[in-house]
Amino acid sequence: MAIKELASTKVLTELMKRIDQEEWKAGDKLPSLAALAMELQVGVSTVREALRIMENKGYLLIEHGRGMFVRSPNYWQQDRPLDSPLDLTRLPVGDLFSLLEFRGVLEPEMAAMAAERGSPGQIRNIKEAASKMINDLAAGEDYFASDISFHDYIAEACSNEVMATVMKGISDLLLESRRKTTRISGSPERAAHFHMLIALAIEQRNAPLAREMMKAHLQDVKQDSMKLKGSAEA
Repeated sequence: MAIKELASTKVLTELMKRIDQEEWKAGDKLPSLAALAMELQVGVSTVREALRIMENKGYLLIEHGRGMFVRSPNYWQQDRPLDSPLDLTRLPVGDLFSLLEFRGVLEPEMAAMAAERGSPGQIRNIKEAASKMINDLAAGEDYFASDISFHDYIAEACSNEVMATVMKGISDLLLESRRKTTRISGSPERAAHFHMLIALAIEQRNAPLAREMMKAHLQDVKQDSMKLKGSAEA
């Protein structure tokens, strides 16, 4: 199976080049996510993933409400490749069923952990991401960013750095799978409905319900993937 170079890797290379060539120097503020996405002609979620990798490696300081700033070279960690802390961004793309199997093992427990451990702010972010996906769909706008943000916020609310890092590392694979299943009529709307049910369960601190709602959501995605496979073989 051919390996696809993921969009976030290309964006990461371009952003790092600007730092290496001192187009952006220590202390400089980067353009906004939306501005970078427009300039590089990619989705906001793709830029966000590249920036998170750079933040994890010490190249950027991201302050909510203030912006993104280049850090001094003293903070840079160059002991591992920049592609990803767990080297997950170069996994083969397109194996939806392997991805769903992995998600089915991990994400229901993450939803339960988020209900038990999430801070009020983290839980608010989860619910707002669920609401934004519903609103984006109603307005006919790109909903992928709010979809992925929903799952990212759940990972963060688990207070488990390994889980959060794994989910960040496969975000491009998740985006690719969403682009495929969106071809199934009603799939995005059902996903948004499940997201809100999961968010409400987490908000109520109901871990068993959050787990079951996430299982139901992923089962629905699996059924859509089966339909997609069937139509491709027909």
